Amino acid sequence: MPYGYHSHSFAGKTSYNNGHIHGYLGKTSLNRNFSRHTHTISGRTTFRDGHIHSYFLQSGRPIKVRGGHIHYYRAATTYNKRHRHYMSGYTSR
Repeated sequence: MPYGYHSHSFAGKTSYNNGHIHGYLGKTSLNRNFSRHTHTISGRTTFRDGHIHSYFLQSGRPIKVRGGHIHYYRAATTYNKRHRHYMSGYTSR
């Protein structure tokens, strides 16, 4: 793995809680290419049911795939309107 900097895209839908879901998407933090690196993932969900949720998390370590690597992520959103949502998935290569 060369020692440059890179980031990944991520997108998905939250868990279904309190009668609705939210979407989310973004880019991870820019990090160096070393074998055990992680990325910061943060942002806000789409607006649904009169509100949004924020999220801030650290991805897992790289998982090798054909043509590069991906990262697994899992977290809970902020608590808003008496509930929170859960999100998980994999980043792009």
